[in-house]
Formats: sequence, structure tokens, C-alpha cells
Amino acid sequence: MIDSRIDAFMCVHSRDIEYLLEASLRSYQQHFPDKGNLTMVTDNPAALRAFLDAKGLVPGAAVTGDNDWLSASELELPGWFRQQIIKLRAFEFCRTDHFCNLGADTLLLRPIAMTDLIDRREPVLYYSSHRLPDLHYRFEKQRLRNVAKILGVEPVRSFRYVDFINDFFCFKREWLIALNDYIASKYGSKPYVELLKGLSASKDQARFGEWTLYSVFLLDVMHQSPTMRDARGAYLTQIHSRLGLTLSRLDSKIVHLVQKSFDPNVIRQKLMKVNPGAAQIIGATAWADAGARLR
Repeated sequence: MIDSRIDAFMCVHSRDIEYLLEASLRSYQQHFPDKGNLTMVTDNPAALRAFLDAKGLVPGAAVTGDNDWLSASELELPGWFRQQIIKLRAFEFCRTDHFCNLGADTLLLRPIAMTDLIDRREPVLYYSSHRLPDLHYRFEKQRLRNVAKILGVEPVRSFRYVDFINDFFCFKREWLIALNDYIASKYGSKPYVELLKGLSASKDQARFGEWTLYSVFLLDVMHQSPTMRDARGAYLTQIHSRLGLTLSRLDSKIVHLVQKSFDPNVIRQKLMKVNPGAAQIIGATAWADAGARLR
């Protein structure tokens, strides 16, 4: 029997414990009606718990530390890789058959229905199409090739889609466990340390990717046939730059704010034209009073 609720989890670095996280959590509370339990994993549990309590956010959420889910050798890896391992190990702390990873810089702008996430009793696998072979597409193609080498397969089916980046990614428990077992069978008892040691989080991002790894495993190792949907457009918008923000109407269900320095008032003003309810979520947070917070 498939669960009628879907657990979610967030990986939150201490630098993310600020206003955008508040907006993300308020959007999750308002626009994810089928929510189950929420687990938050962070390098600073005390700071995150204090932030949540001060804001009155997700009072039932579990707050855990990176060291609850990572080994000593995994904790020595750069934070970008540590978060990816935690996502790949989410079946250890999420309890529903399917569960979603919500980014700490991601807003749910409209209600996310069960049918957005599940079809034929399995999670929908989203990809983002690219009209032209732009820089981002070429980067994701290289990542796809590297991940396929890790898995020891030719990415025949996954090469049709390439870009699986989605900051509200839904996993199937059974398939995620199978992926971890497969990786351990190829690389030993500490597979992710073996794969990621010595890599730089700034220079080697195309060498690994948790969502790409999971997707290539499903399509080209397990030969599963999940429902495939193009996320670009009405479902997901990814904003990488101020120009991207200027050009976007923000009329999708989900927006991933890749930079943390966007002016929230610009976002609120744009949302007022297409989605006043989402604009009110931002207006209700301290983020709206902070303005642009350059890093």
C-alpha cells in the first residue's frame, strides 16, 4: 500500500540559516498539503533549532546533525559532497515509501499535488529540457558521462534527458536502497569516500551528482520506466543570475534561487503580478525587510 503522505527532508548548511530558509519553509507549510514528517540535517543543529523556534517554523520537524548520518571519514569531505551523501542515505531517516528533498533555497510557489510527484504508484522522474546546447547543458552532459562511468554503464536512456537537477526531488525508498547496495558492491564498505576523496567542491562538481546518479541508475542499470516529465516551464524555474530573475515571470510551481543575493523585494513585486499568495509568503518573512544580502 502506497503512503498517502510524503516525508520530506532538507540539508541545511549553517550559512543557509537565514531569511531565504524561512521563506522556503513557509512555502512548504502552505503549498505541500500531503506532507508527512520533515527531517532537517545540518552541520549546526543548535543554531537551526534556535532559528526555527524563534520564527515559529515547522514545530514538529526533526533536527539532526550531519554526524548522525555520516561516518568520520565522510565528515572530512567538503560540505557540498557531504550533503549529497546525506540525500543518497535519506531512506535511513524518512519513513514513507516515497520522500522528497527540498532545497533550503527553493520556494514552492503553488500547491504541489500528489499527482505532481507520483504516477502509476511510483515517483515521477523530472528532467529539464534545453532548447540549445548552452553552457549549463554541456556541464550536465559531462556530469552524466562521469556518473555513468561510476555506475559502469553506457547512459543510453538517460542521455535522452541529461539534466535531472530538481530541488524538490522525489525518491522511491526501494530504488534508493538498491542504488546504495549497488554502489557498495562496486566500491566497498566506504564507497562515497572512495569516489569523492581528493575532489574539490568548487572545481569537480561535474564529477558527481546525487540526482544524476539516482536517475542514471534507474534508467540504465535497473531499466525502470518511471513517468518522465519535463520540469522546465510551468513546474520548475531555476534562477541563476540577476538577468535570469529579470527575464523570468516566476509563474511556475517551484523556483530554485541558485544565488542567495537576489533582492526579495524584486521577487515579491514580480510575484504580485502572477501569484499574490506566494508574494504574501515572502512579505511575511524577515527576508522582505533584508533587501539584497550580498555574499
